[in-house]
Amino acid sequence: MKYLILLTFCAILLAGKASGQARKVSPANAAITNSIDSLVKTLVTNKQTAGFMLGIENDHQKPFIKAYGIADLATGKPVDTVSKFRIASLTKPFTAVALMTLIEQGKIGLYDKLSKYFKDYPKGDSITIYQLLSHTFGIPNWWEGETPVNTPGNFPMCKNPHLYLQAMNKPFLFQPGTKHSYSNSGYVLLGEIIEQVSGLSYMDYLKVQVLSKAGMTQTLWDEGHDLDDTWAKGYQEINDTTFKEPTNYTMPYTAGSLRSTSADLIKFLNALYDGEIIKKSSLQKMTAYAITSSGKPVDEAMFFPNNFVPPPPPAYLKRYGYGLGFTLTEIYGTPIVCHTGGIAGFNSIMLYIPKSRTKIILLANTENGVIPIWEQLQKLIVRYQ
Repeated sequence: MKYLILLTFCAILLAGKASGQARKVSPANAAITNSIDSLVKTLVTNKQTAGFMLGIENDHQKPFIKAYGIADLATGKPVDTVSKFRIASLTKPFTAVALMTLIEQGKIGLYDKLSKYFKDYPKGDSITIYQLLSHTFGIPNWWEGETPVNTPGNFPMCKNPHLYLQAMNKPFLFQPGTKHSYSNSGYVLLGEIIEQVSGLSYMDYLKVQVLSKAGMTQTLWDEGHDLDDTWAKGYQEINDTTFKEPTNYTMPYTAGSLRSTSADLIKFLNALYDGEIIKKSSLQKMTAYAITSSGKPVDEAMFFPNNFVPPPPPAYLKRYGYGLGFTLTEIYGTPIVCHTGGIAGFNSIMLYIPKSRTKIILLANTENGVIPIWEQLQKLIVRYQ
């Protein structure tokens, strides 16, 4: 009899999961979310960002999705839960995961040389896919490396952007593999490789192998012009009461050209950690601290130019480094997997807290719009259970 009761109980649990029923949020977690909600309200009220979208989900409990402020100051259109924000470098985890699907298919090797895909790239025999994913490849950002005078105005959204990267006046910061330095250039090369190997455009491949598997319908490619009225406008803060649209509206291709919503990004993290996009063993590789050629983890092998000595980190920040497409850190003793994004008119943060399986999405349509509350947020998010 007791076994029958146990089987019946398990069947009820499985039925609830299959029907998509979310569990009720615990009072303790609800209180933390209410505190974060209050911080964001104050942020918008104080005009530190024009608008904001917040998303929080605790271990498949009912998600908290809320919109604040204005999406378009010219028309007064408010932000709503389907407003699409530029997510900037939150694109990089998508590029990394798309690349990992090709590795799982046996079409790309994690330690393939860059020369396999771009035979004339300088030091191409010394640069690996692993290094491109982990920012240990040594190639600077293109605006630092000085692309040639014939670089198209829409670079890197142009055809064959690797040709202009390999012709930079300053092609390397350090010997590939020896240090860690965050650079958008590597993720442009990864985007090209995805297209070359798959035979599809980056976005078409992403739709098939990532977005559809996660049930994401609100994540789109931004080519620099409004697709529809759900796209939030981006702003710069001029002073305490005034915003303006940015004049420099760069499009960084597969390093940062996606738009999305908080709800869609939570779906991405859920599908990723539930093993619905890539194997859990692959995700474990991606969310472990990357290693340099000397065997040091990247947080112990940071590159700083001209003998620059950075200030010491705050006491609550124990580690800060990178895996394969994800930033890894430890705040107040709590490990966190995340990525941040900053681009003309927008600021974004995506976090996953393994101990509580909490996903947090912060999207602002103003440059540095999340920053004023970030220190307070860190104290709150580690309390989720």
